[in-house]
Amino acid sequence: MRHILKLLFIILILSSCSNDTQNKNSNIDDPIEFLSAEIKNEHDNYKLYGQRATIYLEQGKIDPAFRDVNTAIKLNPDDAGLYILLSDIYFVLGNKANSISSLKKANSLEPNSELPLIKLSELFLMTQEYDKAHFFADKAILLNLNVAEPYYYKGMAYLETLDTAKAIINLKIASNIDTSNYAVNMQLGALYYGSNDSISEMYLKQALNEQPENPSALYYLGMLYQDNKDFKNALHIYSKLIKNKKSGKRAYYNSGYIYLVELQDYDKAEEMFKQAIITDGKFVEAVYNLGRTYEAKGDFEQAREYYNKAIEILPNYPLAVQGLNRLD
Repeated sequence: MRHILKLLFIILILSSCSNDTQNKNSNIDDPIEFLSAEIKNEHDNYKLYGQRATIYLEQGKIDPAFRDVNTAIKLNPDDAGLYILLSDIYFVLGNKANSISSLKKANSLEPNSELPLIKLSELFLMTQEYDKAHFFADKAILLNLNVAEPYYYKGMAYLETLDTAKAIINLKIASNIDTSNYAVNMQLGALYYGSNDSISEMYLKQALNEQPENPSALYYLGMLYQDNKDFKNALHIYSKLIKNKKSGKRAYYNSGYIYLVELQDYDKAEEMFKQAIITDGKFVEAVYNLGRTYEAKGDFEQAREYYNKAIEILPNYPLAVQGLNRLD
């Protein structure tokens, strides 16, 4: 259950620079090349260095990102957004102390901005210092009641400490503030799915409105339909995962299970389990259920073969042993 509840603890790298340091040239084929040319013409323009550092960080190029943001800070030491970007870089480098220090510097420069406080809450949530995560989230909320992220981090902190009731309260507040927040809706969808509540469907669909092809949201929605015996919709969702080659083996397996157990369409079940095995040759449940499919079709020789293969993958696999005993 706990792994379900923690499904969507996602590191949200919020926009790190101030609005002025956003990359306004995202439509350029090579923004790094473009910004480098601009910097040659305006070598003292701190915004250009901040823009380039942001792109370097997004690309995982930490060293040039670090150099650029420090150059930008030297040119303008009073831009809070640059310290937030610097904090992100330090966090990626595993330097927690400097990451915190950079955020506190940003907060001192812009004490009426909630963003540094939100980032501090996020950081302490990721390092499992939940009291501090709550503290900075509450400070951010005092500055601005209408921002979803601090409620999300409070909710996740409560979830991590197994206070599900308070987690749901804060996550629902976050969702009410921003119905398009994927992480919030996905977490609520997963929570309500875990408690077998039909409201899960609403939150999962809201998550899919923002990320229609996201495999986690699609898979949970498919499982929800399957659990509720809505096999038509479940198969439709799994077909999307298969088509997009996302979560393929589980989508093939779940489809096969529906065809085998619920619909008794053994040819389709065979097709789905074979595809699951092609995706993962050690997928013992798929191997066993392919044997079970052959048994249902009356092809006992093939059934025996796949039960034995399941036992080769996982010695003494109980279901496969039972299958062999049935055949014997």
